[in-house]
Amino acid sequence: MNLEDIERLGIIGAGGAGFPTHVKLNSRPDTIVVNAAECEPLVHKDMELILHHSDAILKGLRTVMEITGAHQGIIGIKEKHDREIDLLKSQLSDNVRLIPVEDVYPAGDEITLIYMTLKRIVGPGALPISVGCIVQNVETLYNIGINKPVIEKFITVAGAVENPATIRVPVGTTFAEVLSHFATTTPSFVVRSGGLMMGVLEDDLNQVVSKRTGALIVLPTDHYCVTVYRRFATEHATDIIAKAGCDQCNFCTELCPRYLLGQPVRPETAMRNRMFTREDQPMVFAGNLSCCECNLCTMYSCPEGLDPKGATVIEKRLSREQHLQWTGREITAHPMYDYRKVPTSKLKQRLDILKFRDEAPLTDMSFAPATVRVPLDQHQGAPAVPVVREGQRVQRHDMIGKPGGKISSSVNASIDGVVRKISNEEIQLQGM
Repeated sequence: MNLEDIERLGIIGAGGAGFPTHVKLNSRPDTIVVNAAECEPLVHKDMELILHHSDAILKGLRTVMEITGAHQGIIGIKEKHDREIDLLKSQLSDNVRLIPVEDVYPAGDEITLIYMTLKRIVGPGALPISVGCIVQNVETLYNIGINKPVIEKFITVAGAVENPATIRVPVGTTFAEVLSHFATTTPSFVVRSGGLMMGVLEDDLNQVVSKRTGALIVLPTDHYCVTVYRRFATEHATDIIAKAGCDQCNFCTELCPRYLLGQPVRPETAMRNRMFTREDQPMVFAGNLSCCECNLCTMYSCPEGLDPKGATVIEKRLSREQHLQWTGREITAHPMYDYRKVPTSKLKQRLDILKFRDEAPLTDMSFAPATVRVPLDQHQGAPAVPVVREGQRVQRHDMIGKPGGKISSSVNASIDGVVRKISNEEIQLQGM
């Protein structure tokens, strides 16, 4: 397998980032870091993939190492996963090591994981390749290992459902159809796609599963998390609440994972800038461009229930609009780094999710959607360009959209069917 094959198969970062893998692998690292530190609460898809498909994952890792010339592979996995660790250790080759990491959030942030496994610090605005690393998600390696076009997605369905599960779903299936296979435990609910911390609150269950979807978390409409998501649904709400309530306690910064790695991320500065900025003279701190948007500051750290993450995202946008860059000194980890990590157990308590079953076994569910809507823009970069016409018959795995630019990815038919509609956003297939 080579980069052209990976491009043809439509493989992207399956952990949620969605960056085209063939572009990411077009470099020469010394180390491939496997991100098996699955840290979004209630999500279990990566661990289930390891338990049931470790051979394909390790095959994908070997392939990536051959393509890039990396001389070692590192698997970063939380130390609590005894079964997965034992299974992987029994299959490792000489140039692959497994490094257990603490059960803290956000261990799955690639910059954090590189430090936890290798003690290398990625500088502000830099990519992992700057320290000789490429980070690959478990499911991405699985997709490389099976050597087939990506037409299905593993997702965890959890939260307020009777039997949480990890399932394999055809790309383009609606959230409503996925949830029709589950019994909810609340009469009124909303769904958070992607994860409780970094996902998106979905009001429209007609949205579809893409190659970036990792989870559907069902929550009662009056749940604490939903209240917070709704409260800060707009930049305006984040702005006025920051002006009214922030007392500059700095907890958001002192517990920020990137700040503790020496990155110039300061959510409290973003909040202060919201408090005192004028529309004609926006106050901006460019160091906040390094924020990974893990949402820890808003969902855990802030004692006032404010939205430092939202303020930092506003600051990132303003910095980009002004073409600002961070130009500070070299960085080192904070001396209190080892003492300010947030245990996942504490995070779950704060999120009020201990009431939900924290398991999601891989379960074989039969999905035969009458129609699927395959998004053309389900990856970072340019959307795919359709290569089919309305009325054309296609089979599973057929390419229906080619990469639309240098940074883009192909998309493929997830069912046998007929192309019923093509728009700028998606290709609709009707099953036969």
